This record gives sequence, C-alpha cells and structure tokens, in this order.
Amino acid sequence: MDTPRTSLRPVKELFENIHQPVLIANELDNLIYANPAALQLLNATSVDVKNAPLKNFLTASYKREEGKGIANIKKLDDDKTILVEAIESLAEYEGKIHKIILLKEMQTQYQSSEEKIKLLLKTIHKDIARREEEIDKLSAEIEARTQILNAAAIVSETDQYGTITFVNDTFCRIAKYTPQELIGKPHNIVRHPDMPKAVFKEMWDTIKAGKIFQGIVKNRAKDGTPYWVIATIGGVLDSEGKPYKYIGVRIDITDLIKRGMQVEQYLAP
Repeated sequence: MDTPRTSLRPVKELFENIHQPVLIANELDNLIYANPAALQLLNATSVDVKNAPLKNFLTASYKREEGKGIANIKKLDDDKTILVEAIESLAEYEGKIHKIILLKEMQTQYQSSEEKIKLLLKTIHKDIARREEEIDKLSAEIEARTQILNAAAIVSETDQYGTITFVNDTFCRIAKYTPQELIGKPHNIVRHPDMPKAVFKEMWDTIKAGKIFQGIVKNRAKDGTPYWVIATIGGVLDSEGKPYKYIGVRIDITDLIKRGMQVEQYLAP
C-alpha cells in the first residue's frame, strides 16, 4: 500500500495569513509560491513569481549557521536591494522535495547609486531649508534689535583708524549733521574742545587692546551746541583677536547734566 502524499495546498493556506514573508521553491529552485507578505516585499504579483528562478529574487546568500543565512532581496521593477535574514528548511510535499524559505527584513538596506544621490540631495535641500529658516529668524531678530537700539541710542561705526563708516538717525539728529557730512570723516568731528586729550588716549589704548571702553563724554553738535553722552565703545575682532572696526553706542544724558548744573548754580553761595 502506498504512503499518502502530503498536499501542498494546506501549507499554502497556512502561510496566506501570516505577516512573515514566505517563499516556496521546487527541487529546481524555481518559485512555486510566495505568500502576500513576500509579494509585498518583492514588489511583485503571484504571476511574476510563479516558476521564476529563485535567484532572480534571492541573491548573494551566505550561511551563518545551518539553515540560516543572510541574503539580498531584489525587488521587481526597482533598483532597491534589501538585506534579509533567510531561514531555509526542506520538506516533502506531493512526493517531491520543496524548499521553504522564511524571510525577515533587516534594518540595513543597500541602495543604488541613484538612490544614494537622491537621498543625499534630499538631505542637502532639507538642510538648506533649515539653515535659510534659521537665517531668516536671525535676520528678523537682528532687525528688531537694531530698530530698538536706534530708537534708544546714538550708534556709530568706524574703521580701525577712527574714520566714520556708519551713523544711525539718532546720531544725526543729536549731532545735527547729515549722514553724508559724517561718513568718511574722522569721529573727532563731534569732539568738544573741553574734553581732555587724556580721555581719548585712554579710550584708544583700551579698544585697541580688544577691551570695552566706557565713560562720560562731552561732544559738540554742528551748530556748536554741546551734548553729553555715556559712551560704550568696543572693537570687532578678526581671527587673530585684533580689532578691524569699532562700534560705539552712546546714551544722551544732556538733560541730566544740565539739571545737575542748574542745581549746582542754585546751591552756589
């Protein structure tokens, strides 16, 4: 009496409902079945895989231990190659030896050169967009700070020799010069003759050394009117730590000084 042959149909039905990709190949290593999970992994249909050589989809296999190995899965109509762990077992169905292969996708993926370039460009574009957003945000912050500073203080910039390269509106309003009259001129254009030269020597010694100078300074406007400021002056340093330009921020304290003078006159005998 012949031994009953195990049918392949119930095995296929079992694999239909599992989430792990499963391939079945015959003794010629041609695929005769791929469950839905495997078809999705291969980006193929059952017609694509039926009787197709196993090597068309599963390549470069090497064993880590008996029955287990790592292989590359080649997706259909796609250059992408996926690294998978493959577990193989042999079973006899309908009187023939079949190879059952369980696949487990690994996290590492090999990509074509085109995919790598696309991914690199995508990453670069995202980085550029992020940097542009950061620059826009920084520009908005700088603009807001500048507007607030311009409204509250007298601001000027000079080169390393003290020649004016920038003045804000408040500087021009208080000193009674136009920007055109100030740009390119030495900053001592607004110096009052009452100011001791020793103060400016101390200032230059301080800022040339890369430090911040602060002090009360008496200046003279274009029409000869004196005005007093609390001056804070410092240098912008190059890569060697040497100033290549200077920025001065001054607060007008003229009204305060004049009130002090009035008090002194009132208290004078």
